[in-house]
Amino acid sequence: MKYEIEIKVGDVVKSLDFVGISNCFFVGVVTSVSSEDNTFRARTVKRVWEGVAFNEQSLPINFSAPLPGCHFFDDLAEEKNAEPRVQVVA
Repeated sequence: MKYEIEIKVGDVVKSLDFVGISNCFFVGVVTSVSSEDNTFRARTVKRVWEGVAFNEQSLPINFSAPLPGCHFFDDLAEEKNAEPRVQVVA
């Protein structure tokens, strides 16, 4: 699978916690991208766990995740015909 999603500073991303499970995810604004360890860091805007959104007081300030194609389960999205683990939404 070729990963054509490019993550850059300022992008708003939706980052699934688990491939193929769309009710557990973070949404955030990307603040940095590291080519050293193939991750990005984002300021948290929203978090959903098992379909329930967390209130603002309980949100972590930032989260980090592997870039698309750099997580060992990324290929499962294609196998499961599911949305990619990381999506640029704005």
